[in-house]
Amino acid sequence: MQKRLDEPQNWREMCNVEMTNTGVISSTYVSTSGGWAATAALTRGTAFDPTDVAQTAETLTISTGRHVTTYFDFADLLQSPWTTEEQIYSRAGARLGEYIENAVLARHGSWRNLGLVAGTWTDNNATAGAVSASNIDDLARLMRQVIREQNGQEFLNTNKIGTVLDPISFSFVEA
Repeated sequence: MQKRLDEPQNWREMCNVEMTNTGVISSTYVSTSGGWAATAALTRGTAFDPTDVAQTAETLTISTGRHVTTYFDFADLLQSPWTTEEQIYSRAGARLGEYIENAVLARHGSWRNLGLVAGTWTDNNATAGAVSASNIDDLARLMRQVIREQNGQEFLNTNKIGTVLDPISFSFVEA
């Protein structure tokens, strides 16, 4: 099952995934809020005060989980020419991956919406639009534009970009 969970999956590409067998995960990160990393004017020959780095500590308590319970008799499994233990656990890992991906995609309400209005892709608009061969490049440009306007170019370069497309729309990306 662990082998299957380690394989690339959409939700793993979008999330910072940490597998653990402990009940609490503690982490710190450099905060992006406040003015500690803002640039300030400087006049040559005058004193200035440096700012402290702002760090944020977070604790994640894991109190619930999901399971895939399958009973099989090892004697029957050893005598079966059709099913192996690896296949059973691989399927269990696939089912857990599918559940997690659905849970991640269900949080789309907190994501940035790009909608199609009168044939033009627009920012902060939840109007559903049909991706086509003639507008897929406009959508890609708007996604990069929004990221740059939000000063996210460095994060784009580091983390790349993710989007959710239906299978038909994805065929235009491949073309």
